[in-house]
Amino acid sequence: MKKKIVIGVSATILILAISITTIYKLIESNVMNRENFKFKVLDKNSNPVDTVTHEKNNQSYSKVIEHIKIELSIPKKWNYEELAKDEENDTYKYALKLYKENSNQYAVIYFYNNQFGVCGTGRTSENIILNNGKEAAIGYCDGNSNWSDISFYDNKNIAVINHNLTNKDAKEAIEFIKTINLTEDNESEEEHTN
Repeated sequence: MKKKIVIGVSATILILAISITTIYKLIESNVMNRENFKFKVLDKNSNPVDTVTHEKNNQSYSKVIEHIKIELSIPKKWNYEELAKDEENDTYKYALKLYKENSNQYAVIYFYNNQFGVCGTGRTSENIILNNGKEAAIGYCDGNSNWSDISFYDNKNIAVINHNLTNKDAKEAIEFIKTINLTEDNESEEEHTN
């Protein structure tokens, strides 16, 4: 009797093992033989949506001013235009205006003739980390929750000034200003790329 039970259990285990192996092989064969089979690797960063939409929804911008290359990824829903030098107020070499729908609410990236500086009265600032790992400072004036300026430790002559951007648009501008990259470029003439 014990012999029949042992044989029965052994046969059941053998049949189960063969069934599982057969099912596994069928699934494996089915998956591996599909032409459109692709593995998907998920991005584990803290904001995968931005990573995925970055390329589709942004436009690359670069400009070389006096051997300094300014690179930036600007959302397609934002507009930009290079501003002509102000001959009366010769304080900057270059300016790039950034705005969404309302051209009266914008930010400007300035490349000043001299180092950027502001009055410290009523001003607070905080450091942010740019996408390239470098630091920048965001300035706030008189308790306003919207930023007034962003300056870069890499190049003290370059700064971004907020001209009436508020709330969501002001925060969105900070996010894409974080993509700025300032590097020395001794080989190129001035250039502009979209």
